[in-house]
Amino acid sequence: MSSDLEKRRFTQLHRTVQLIADLMAGKSHDRNSAAAALGIQPVSADRQLKAIARLPGVKVVKEGRRRVFRFDAAAISDPPSLAVLIGASFGASLGPLFEGTPYQKAFSDARDHLLRQSRRRGDFSEVERKFVFLSQGGEISLPEKGAQLDELIAALLEQYPVRIDYEDFASVVRSRRVEPLSLAVYNHQLYLLGRERTGELRSFRFSRIRSAEAEGRPFKYPTKAEYDPEQVFARSFGIFMMEDQPVEHVELKLHARWAAHVKSHRWHRSQRAVVLGGEVHIHLDVCVCPEVEAWVLSFGEEAEILRPQSLRDKLAKRAEALRQRYVTGG
Repeated sequence: MSSDLEKRRFTQLHRTVQLIADLMAGKSHDRNSAAAALGIQPVSADRQLKAIARLPGVKVVKEGRRRVFRFDAAAISDPPSLAVLIGASFGASLGPLFEGTPYQKAFSDARDHLLRQSRRRGDFSEVERKFVFLSQGGEISLPEKGAQLDELIAALLEQYPVRIDYEDFASVVRSRRVEPLSLAVYNHQLYLLGRERTGELRSFRFSRIRSAEAEGRPFKYPTKAEYDPEQVFARSFGIFMMEDQPVEHVELKLHARWAAHVKSHRWHRSQRAVVLGGEVHIHLDVCVCPEVEAWVLSFGEEAEILRPQSLRDKLAKRAEALRQRYVTGG
């Protein structure tokens, strides 16, 4: 008899724990849904619900003739601040960059987990449309390379070197051994930032990584003094990592009609804009790279590089080549 009694008590305890787990996971139950979930009669479900109604955080609300049981995490812990909820909402808007992978839903799940702990969750209706990151093209290699992304993330977290086959801009594929240091989002695309065996820091476009596999033993992650992404890119204009290239003073002159746009836009932290006599001058202190050239050319005929002379000469040649292409048609 004692063993039968113990078995019944264990079964009842298991049912109670199962209901509590459901509520803490964000589900709600009335007597009928609890009975269906536990495979018992509604009368027995009533007893289970009555037992957990006294627990901290369990709330009972009336919905018509139904008594609905929910778990309110905010009742037993400090709720997340409004700033945290806004941050989580913006973070969740990155989800479309990872379309087709488990990470897309995980961004929303993380946000919703925090919202369930907040007394202000009612203010966050239609939150997906209120805080939006416009991903434009997004990461073209996903979801097809989802497993490869998992491999890189695991290596990054566990600090294992990775062997990658990487296709460069000239379509040449080479095998490289890299210590992964960061996974970055730049211009709506994913990049792996890592250190090669030579010690050189490099950025690798994720969609051009043909294969990736962790190998060897874990490496010691560098201190912030040795590697800080903010400092690494402080002198860069974009995703190019220019460790050995000198910083140059770039001065760009634009047509007067760009004045309002320049005053309200920042392309680089070193930027200084001056509007004088109907001319707009932008000053930057950066390493000159292809992205600087593309940025200047994006203004078309309304832009002129004044400094440095080397960049002015290079863009003059490109402009002449472009003119010749349009004149000759090839």
